[in-house]
Amino acid sequence: LPLIIVGLGVFFMLRKKTKKELSFTKNDGDSLKIGAFDYYQKTAVLVIEYQKIELSEKENKLLNLLLEKSNETVSREYLLKEIWENEGVFVISRNLDVLVSKLRKKLTADPVIKITNSHGKGYKLEV
Repeated sequence: LPLIIVGLGVFFMLRKKTKKELSFTKNDGDSLKIGAFDYYQKTAVLVIEYQKIELSEKENKLLNLLLEKSNETVSREYLLKEIWENEGVFVISRNLDVLVSKLRKKLTADPVIKITNSHGKGYKLEV
């Protein structure tokens, strides 16, 4: 019995790693495959199985910026500049934390996808 449990654990660990390696790929011309999601950038929509999740303009912009450097830390300053300051809006960094929190909630349907915080430095999208 312990051997079966260990075997299953190894199987799921290997399966999870394989899934991570394959999780960010181009689909057809309209969408990207991010983990289990189909991501439609132009319409700001995530689709998983039969569920459609709409993103706000800022959430969509944040996801695109993180995807550009997927699995790399993107600085807080860069994200603030690209999402708000380039449009002439100056916000406190807490606004970024709230935006990341909202996007994380929308991505919870696929537990493989994570947005991690590098304290004081920035955020990283792990796919």
